[in-house]
Amino acid sequence: MEATGVLSRRAALRPTADRLLLCAGSLAFQLALAAPAWGDAPPDAGEALAPGEVIELIPEALSKARVRVYADETYSLLADFGPADSSEFRTTFGVRAGGPISESFVFRVSAVGGVAFFDIDGDRSGLANKLGGASLFEQLNEFQIGLGGAYRLPCESTLFGAPAHWSVFTEGRAKLSWEKDASVADGTKGGGILGVGLALGSRLELALGVNVASRIDGGVGVNPVAGLRWKIRDDMRLRTYGIGLLYEFDFNPEFELQVRGSYESDLYRLDDRGPVLGDPTLRQREVPVLVALRWKPTKHWRVTTGLGSVVYQQWRIEAESGGNKNSVSAGPAALGWLRIEYHF
Repeated sequence: MEATGVLSRRAALRPTADRLLLCAGSLAFQLALAAPAWGDAPPDAGEALAPGEVIELIPEALSKARVRVYADETYSLLADFGPADSSEFRTTFGVRAGGPISESFVFRVSAVGGVAFFDIDGDRSGLANKLGGASLFEQLNEFQIGLGGAYRLPCESTLFGAPAHWSVFTEGRAKLSWEKDASVADGTKGGGILGVGLALGSRLELALGVNVASRIDGGVGVNPVAGLRWKIRDDMRLRTYGIGLLYEFDFNPEFELQVRGSYESDLYRLDDRGPVLGDPTLRQREVPVLVALRWKPTKHWRVTTGLGSVVYQQWRIEAESGGNKNSVSAGPAALGWLRIEYHF
């Protein structure tokens, strides 16, 4: 009877899990449909934030000391921008470390750097004219460091019948985003997050806060940030990934399926383009959707590879003076991704 009860409970969970997977796919699809309509004023993702990191700041995520080193290779092929096609090849290296300092305090430090190369095929001059006559960029660089921590509040309560643990978190970051030969100092921006975390039992974690950051095109941006991590079953998880979702399912202890979709946006300082544009900025926006397989061959190593599509992307170049805004957009482009990680 007990075995039958367990099986029936598992069967009852399957429809819920299927609905959650459909919701994740639906969100990715809706992001793809909404992207062209965002036009010149899409929702900003908080440029100083890397996708999915906010939820990692609450104490439950840093209950054990961890160090992670990783390297990414991302390929976006043959995006059709009209006069010409563009392929992007991006390499990223990063390290994250964190853990408890005491029963109440945890910390995290991170550093990540990357370089992207662009291969333009077709009418280069026609594409340049659509971008205001600016010469096309071929290499973009970025580097980011962050230091943060969280404090578990000394109060416990019950919410929706589950133990509720509250915390406050903060993190400061500095990020450099610049084109090859552009001024690195002009491509520097900084910011910080302050927020509240909530862990409900051992299966649901929530984070909500605000990100205040400088912008390399002038001014200060203020954006809300939110995070969620839900352990639906022992083999199934759902969490935020930037403005988007990441669904994870364990086939067995070694192999894990990942499905994700998100909206991503960043701003780069470009090199001098002459008296009309001066030192302009490039706004790069994209909506990647990806299906990946993660392999855990040992306790420390992780290898993840995935295929998908950048269903929408936009380049927008703006003059230093704030005028001469020109943009081009592309439809779906093939996407490939490879990550190698080492966990200490």
